[in-house]
Amino acid sequence: MIKLATWQNRVRRRVEGRSPRQIAALTLKTLRHAARSFSPAAARARRADQAFDRRWGTDTGGTMNLSALNVARDRALLGFGYQASNGVALTEAMAIAAIDPARFAFVDYGSGKGRVVMIAARLGFARAIGVEFAPELHTVALANADRFAAVSGAPIRCDMVLGDAGSFDPPPGPFFAYIYNSFGPVILREVLARLEQRAGAGDPVFALYVNPRHREAFEDNGCWHVLADRGDWVLYRLAATAG
Repeated sequence: MIKLATWQNRVRRRVEGRSPRQIAALTLKTLRHAARSFSPAAARARRADQAFDRRWGTDTGGTMNLSALNVARDRALLGFGYQASNGVALTEAMAIAAIDPARFAFVDYGSGKGRVVMIAARLGFARAIGVEFAPELHTVALANADRFAAVSGAPIRCDMVLGDAGSFDPPPGPFFAYIYNSFGPVILREVLARLEQRAGAGDPVFALYVNPRHREAFEDNGCWHVLADRGDWVLYRLAATAG
């Protein structure tokens, strides 16, 4: 009975204050999320999750719908559910960009439980920062950062920030952004607008966009130059710094 009451409260919280159209959209999103969890790609992702977490004793795997998290409803409607990224594209993109990671700050926008932040720290970035707006995921990310540091997973400690990606001010200097389609075009444009303010500073600014559903946010205004397009990810450089 307690579990049933908890489930009922969760459902009530998800639909409270929503219009019939929003409830229908939420239901469709939930069904799609459930269907993806049974796909071959999801099975491969689970195996990758398990391998990373077995090695480091962390908890970075799984998926989660935003409606199950304690986040601002208006912002949640602009985002997508949590699914850990395996970080495979990051190594290849770094090679294409030909960067020395020791000169760069790295930020994962929508970092969830922090796996890619830990991968970036291990790859030698000067700073590895994760920005996540769901308190539940942020709490797990902090515990993961503690565990990763305790087992000497990287030479630097990961910096996990609780906050909205669209209002996060990136650190100065050479910068590498990682965006795994955690949100739609509204928040994405907010993130890019803050990065584009760096155009005149002379520092290189790169952005790796994985699962790039909203490329128009990068490409409509001519501020970003495509360095590599692999279909499932695109590497951009802020055009004013290219050369």
